[in-house]
Amino acid sequence: MWSNGPLVHQQYDLVLYCPLRNSKIATATTLADLFVRQRYEVPMVAEWFEKRNGEGLLIIFDGWDELSEQLRQSSLATSIICKEKLDQSSVIITSRSYASSSLLKMDTLSRHVQVIGFSKKEISTVIIQTLQKDTKLAQELIDENTILLPGCNMIKSLFNARYKSHFTTTQSSKDSQLAVKLINDLKVQNDVQSLCYVPLVCSMVIFVYCKEGGQLPTTLTQLYENFILQTIRRHVKRHDINPHNLGSLSSLPSQLAKPLQEMCRIAYTNLAVTRMTFSSHQLQSLSEAFKEDYLGLMTTFTEYDEEKYQFLHLSIQEFLAAWWIAKHEKKTEEVFNDHFDDDHFRMCLRFVAGLTHLEHESYQQFFNVQQLDLQCQRKPLFGFETCNFSYFYQNPEIRLIRPLSQRLTDHVRSDDFDNVPILLLQLLYESQNTKLCQVLAQSISNHSLCLDRASLSLFDWLCLSYCINNSNITWNHLHLGSGGNDSMNIYQSLSIFTAGLTSNSLQTQCKRLEVMLYDPRDELIHKLLQPSPLYSIQECYFALLFFRNVPCFVLLQFLNLPQLKILHLIMNQCIIPTVDNTYYTDKCTELEKCIEMNSTLQEMKIKYEALSEITSTIISFMRGVTRNETIKSLAIHVDTPPPSLPEGVTEQLLKDNNTLQSLSLNISDDLLPSSLNIVEVNMPLTALDMGKMSSKLLPHIKGLHCLILHVDPYPPHLLFLSHPSLHTLTLPLDTAESAIKLFTILQTNTTLKALSVEIKEERVYTSSMGTSLQDMLTQNQTLKYLEISDGNKFILFRDITIPSSFLSFLTTGLRHNTSLQQLIVSIQLNGEIKSFMNVISQRNNLTELEMSFEPDPSYSTYSEAEKKQILTSLFHEQVLPAVTNMLQSHATIRLLRIECEYIYHACNYNSSPPNWIKLAQHLYKTIFIHPSLEYVGINPGHATTPLLEDTLEDQKKTLIDRHRKELPHKPLPIVEFSGY
Repeated sequence: MWSNGPLVHQQYDLVLYCPLRNSKIATATTLADLFVRQRYEVPMVAEWFEKRNGEGLLIIFDGWDELSEQLRQSSLATSIICKEKLDQSSVIITSRSYASSSLLKMDTLSRHVQVIGFSKKEISTVIIQTLQKDTKLAQELIDENTILLPGCNMIKSLFNARYKSHFTTTQSSKDSQLAVKLINDLKVQNDVQSLCYVPLVCSMVIFVYCKEGGQLPTTLTQLYENFILQTIRRHVKRHDINPHNLGSLSSLPSQLAKPLQEMCRIAYTNLAVTRMTFSSHQLQSLSEAFKEDYLGLMTTFTEYDEEKYQFLHLSIQEFLAAWWIAKHEKKTEEVFNDHFDDDHFRMCLRFVAGLTHLEHESYQQFFNVQQLDLQCQRKPLFGFETCNFSYFYQNPEIRLIRPLSQRLTDHVRSDDFDNVPILLLQLLYESQNTKLCQVLAQSISNHSLCLDRASLSLFDWLCLSYCINNSNITWNHLHLGSGGNDSMNIYQSLSIFTAGLTSNSLQTQCKRLEVMLYDPRDELIHKLLQPSPLYSIQECYFALLFFRNVPCFVLLQFLNLPQLKILHLIMNQCIIPTVDNTYYTDKCTELEKCIEMNSTLQEMKIKYEALSEITSTIISFMRGVTRNETIKSLAIHVDTPPPSLPEGVTEQLLKDNNTLQSLSLNISDDLLPSSLNIVEVNMPLTALDMGKMSSKLLPHIKGLHCLILHVDPYPPHLLFLSHPSLHTLTLPLDTAESAIKLFTILQTNTTLKALSVEIKEERVYTSSMGTSLQDMLTQNQTLKYLEISDGNKFILFRDITIPSSFLSFLTTGLRHNTSLQQLIVSIQLNGEIKSFMNVISQRNNLTELEMSFEPDPSYSTYSEAEKKQILTSLFHEQVLPAVTNMLQSHATIRLLRIECEYIYHACNYNSSPPNWIKLAQHLYKTIFIHPSLEYVGINPGHATTPLLEDTLEDQKKTLIDRHRKELPHKPLPIVEFSGY
């Protein structure tokens, strides 16, 4: 089940298995020492591979977590993994997740694979095949409970079949009936089912379930305690003790209690020194345990012709060590405290938590973490974006971005951010201590929790759910992450999470929920919105990608939440199933009425992109909003095929709704009505973004504060005549005359704070236009945010060529301007860059800067490959030093973004000229000791920047150490590489 099929690349002459719990392998100094069995040929084989630097050798280092911290830093295994020795060999390392952080920091690591465990379907299959030994009956039971998905052939596989929600059987076999009962019981006790995702634990659950007559444990501690008791019961069958009289580990007769105590002591003392294997000499003190054959809890193996002992599994040793700490140590709390930061004791401490329930007040110190910052860390909004979005949305910083790749997301990573305290969550669940759940919850800053960058196992989701369920607070924000592209993983994770939210306490609530789901099932959305703590959500931010459902039905699920005030819902790449027309019509009518009667909604943003039409849903949606009396902000962005909206729907919305203050209506051409007859607008609008309908709508509206025009240009003088109090404006320009008129008006305007102009035609760039821009910058001292672009950021090679003279006009204007706080501009890679950057260096009022570097017109005749080659060189040799010098002179800049889509992606660390690497290193040194810089974004367009990324990674630790030494009170600057 775990390794089906052959090894893909069988190019190895030898596969060497090296268990790191073996002390001789852990402390080996030569390749020959890594061979468990020493034979005559070993030195010759080792020498042969050493001469070839390990070529043809695959080494499997099993149990990195079982190495001591000292050996992880310095050992033969570490040297081989880091390619300091045998650099041509291949290496596979296994480790528990808590100890893998040191591995992930090694630049020699090529792939990180996380084993999340069995799927729900696999758990059921394992139970059946374990309990029903008759393979024919087992397969019949599997077939009996398997459902083929529509359109699939008769070959039942993981991808085209699923199990029934409730298992049944017609078989008379008791084994089959027991398997069905266990599977169904696990569905009820979802927390125990979560334990079964780990294969070892799954087998223990099955074993204990059978022995306990169909009873399930709740925690790992209960499971292991029962498993060990069952093992001892099975062991004493060979003696004159009745195994049924052994009720618990705590009440064993002295004949067994003393051997158990000896084994617990040796388990603890050896775990403390990272020893997992023992010689007979080391076990001499276990006289009573020896008489009882170690209670069946140890096994023997041969190492270098010497008989050795080990516990049945490391986790058995860890449980017995915990039993010693909890039951036999006089100062249990002190021992817990001494080992709290020891990786090797993580599992052991979880068992201690389960055995003591962490009832002593001293345990509160571990959960009372001062200001644990687990909030979303997002890309900072530039001033223009903040100014714009704040007119439409109450929380403008939340942007549901569809991550086309890992690079395109609104979250950022930093070494300053706190990590989700997974160990604390695990301790809480094992202890079942609800009071400590409340202590930890109160420690989390702003009661906000973001899991976007967290890597949680399925069991960790169970632990998190337990903590939140018993927190007795109102969570301001829960961001449950995206789950990447693994829809099955996120489905299982969130199913476990929601199943644990059983609290009916009014104290445990959630105000805002944010989540991105790939290929979400309908029942998952339903599960997310049903638990009591989530049912009272006030703000929903959901992105549903590649989902199979009817948008109308999905909307109804959200709109039925009784306290919902804000709904942002993205539905991309939907596959809409076929439904009965009458039923669909009834649901659309229900949607319309639901929106009309809703008295809590204040803000809605619906974005839908798919090949399936949803015209009826949009009609019902807009008609419902038309008669709603509470919604103040509405955004509808729809890109679907026809049929188009019927005439009158949009006009009625504009005429009859008298509550909307901000409206963003961007509808695809196929959905637009053939004619739009706007006669009257009664909305009290202050912000408007209407796409292609703007030109027909604007004559009927006055007094806007925010206006976004992306498609059709509009005469500037008419805009300011009808809207004299405009604060923020996005305007396309297609002629030099319109640009000149706009900049002339702004020379004396004192109300506009933010301006974004999108140059639609190359003819706009004339010397007169440049002069008017220069004069506007010189005379206007109230404009704070300025963006000049061609509006085509996602087009690889743009048709519009910016003349070389434009930069000189911009530079002269900036030299005399004292009001601009943000500048976003496209500039040419030419000799004028230095002069421009010198002016920027002197403008301390300018705190946010975004520069998009484009080819100078003189390169227009070059091929794209030649252009990339030349501009890559110019970028590294001119732009990097110019930016570095600017930062060294500019002491107040906060946000910096650099874009250059022509960087050659093959420019990597190893093949780059040494001076490029030095220039990059100099830039990073400047960034990390800058007194005000918070964020640097480097965007190479559709390429990657291995040189810049590798250079940063290579010196990151040194940079961070220097920053924390010289600027101890300033957060680390965020350096991010992103692409379109």
